[in-house]
Amino acid sequence: MSTKNPQSDIFSVRLKLERKRLGMNQTEFAAAGGVLQHAQVNYEKGVRYPDANYLAGIAEAGVDVQYVLTGRVSDSATLALTNDEERLLAGFRELKTREKRGVLALVGAIAGTPSDDQENGIGET
Repeated sequence: MSTKNPQSDIFSVRLKLERKRLGMNQTEFAAAGGVLQHAQVNYEKGVRYPDANYLAGIAEAGVDVQYVLTGRVSDSATLALTNDEERLLAGFRELKTREKRGVLALVGAIAGTPSDDQENGIGET
């Protein structure tokens, strides 16, 4: 299908957001989906739609395909974490409460989003 419509624009934006969330370039992302980089460019421009094999491949790479297709984020328990995210989470869980606060403050400062200890559950046992 090559007709551009508003849904394909939304799809292409979400697809690109997921690729960037995973820290992948178009070539890497295309390879995960079993296509060439040119096809990835077309998907992200909303010129073409991918097939089910592509979606299955990128799902294996950690893409939230439900989000890409519908805009609804999957249950976080079903999402695959990247290797970096797994390492960060494992290390974070080993920290003491005070150390967790420091990490959250650092991440908040870098990302430009202040941490809220109560909202993040810091201080709970």
